[in-house]
Amino acid sequence: MEKLQQGDRFPSLTFNTVDGKQIRIPEDMTGRYAAVLFYRGHW
Repeated sequence: MEKLQQGDRFPSLTFNTVDGKQIRIPEDMTGRYAAVLFYRGHW
């Protein structure tokens, strides 16, 4: 797998949320910039 370079489109990814829904990145992002935080939970 290659690293993203400046100007590359972000690949489409689908994640399940804790409430049982799905989020698609970048399709469900509303702005030009976004940050995604992955929280593992408790140990």
